[in-house]
Amino acid sequence: MRRLELILVFASAFAVLWPVVFGVRPRRGIVAGVLVVAFVAQLQIEGYRWQMVPLYGVALGLALGDVLFIDRTLSWTSRLSRGVFGLAGLTLAAALPLALPVPEIPPPPGPEAIGAVTVHLVDVSREEIYGPDPGGPRRFRAHVWYPAEASSGVAPAPWVTDWDVVVPALARSMGLPGWFLDHTRYTDSHARRSLPVAPGTFPVVVYSHRWSGLGSIAVNQVEALVSNGYVVIAPDHTYGAVATIGNEGEVVPLDPAALPDRGEVGDAVHLEAAAELVDVFAGDIVTILDGLEEGEEGPFGAIAEVADLTRIGVYGHSVGGGAAIQLCLTDERCDAVLGMDPWVEPFSVRTLRISATRPALFMRSDGWRGTPNDSLLRGIAGRSEAVTYWLGIEGAGHNDFTVAPFFSPFGYQMGLKGPIPTGRLTPIVDNYLVGFFDVFLLGTGTAPLDSVDFPEVALEVVSP
Repeated sequence: MRRLELILVFASAFAVLWPVVFGVRPRRGIVAGVLVVAFVAQLQIEGYRWQMVPLYGVALGLALGDVLFIDRTLSWTSRLSRGVFGLAGLTLAAALPLALPVPEIPPPPGPEAIGAVTVHLVDVSREEIYGPDPGGPRRFRAHVWYPAEASSGVAPAPWVTDWDVVVPALARSMGLPGWFLDHTRYTDSHARRSLPVAPGTFPVVVYSHRWSGLGSIAVNQVEALVSNGYVVIAPDHTYGAVATIGNEGEVVPLDPAALPDRGEVGDAVHLEAAAELVDVFAGDIVTILDGLEEGEEGPFGAIAEVADLTRIGVYGHSVGGGAAIQLCLTDERCDAVLGMDPWVEPFSVRTLRISATRPALFMRSDGWRGTPNDSLLRGIAGRSEAVTYWLGIEGAGHNDFTVAPFFSPFGYQMGLKGPIPTGRLTPIVDNYLVGFFDVFLLGTGTAPLDSVDFPEVALEVVSP
């Protein structure tokens, strides 16, 4: 809970317990004044969120009772019932904001300040195949984070661009009401928009999100990389993203037909659509790399001038992980690839037979290990001509590779994540994510991959 929310809880507890402990109410108006001030301050400074409604009701009810009740002395029976039922009611009222606090993105581990911009890309070489009116060039937006010159005068950017469009769609994709994640409007990232780019050149990492995801769905991982000296670019894969904003400001929703339900269309049609989707996601990565090669005159402007295109990494999650691997099997510009539960089942036989030539790290959650997809992924690792790190995280769920674990301390009970504690998972993922690209893009030693001992991690090095 936020600071003023906690103050409102403590003020309400004071209103309940003072008469219980001392047998007499404070002078009329004192409790009401404290509660009203705490209530107004919380609303004005921190802002309303729906999880606080029961607590608002309790606080205002206690304030009203302080004014209306003339008798200031309580009998023993009244003190007992007030203590039991008052505390029980207050506990229930505070439970919801405690279970669903305003999420906080953990501070990035590196020293670099983080800047952010959003760019819109148009690829005239590819025709759009999705949406209600297919045709025309492929269009999508990409979020860019980069090492920046520090500035204390610029407010942190929200964790997601165009929150009012994207987050309700994200909640609905999770089977929740559109308003369920409204409180994440108060969640800030550690980036600041449009800061000057830091001097120097930096390796580039492109991140590809899952089906029905968004470019900032793993903003904590992105910030871990950027704070350690990387430029990170993450597209919203149009029609594969849960929602995005088009080049002309229009809302572009997810196109369910891009990945039809397996149970409705059968395995063959589902995998055929999935293969096409992976191709489109991989094509978006190619468009980003092509745009960077255009230099300062291209869509990325000054970012392209500090992007070291001799050191390019690609990583992704689920469908995006599959797209990252496919891209690095076929595009020589990729120097290293990392997949988080990468979905490779849609790959064609021809793609699966390609021998990888780039270092790889494959992270897998509990539910994705020992599956047919895992077997195909193992085949890619086994045929690789470069080193592959084969990694499993015990207790991790598929959503643990996104920001979902930060939505609630009870995320596992709510089905949002695996049983591994979020505070434990985050340093594991950061260590291997940053460490892998440090080794193969910056040329550091392999200690971050070989010498860190996490009991939850099963790591095997598959050498060619």
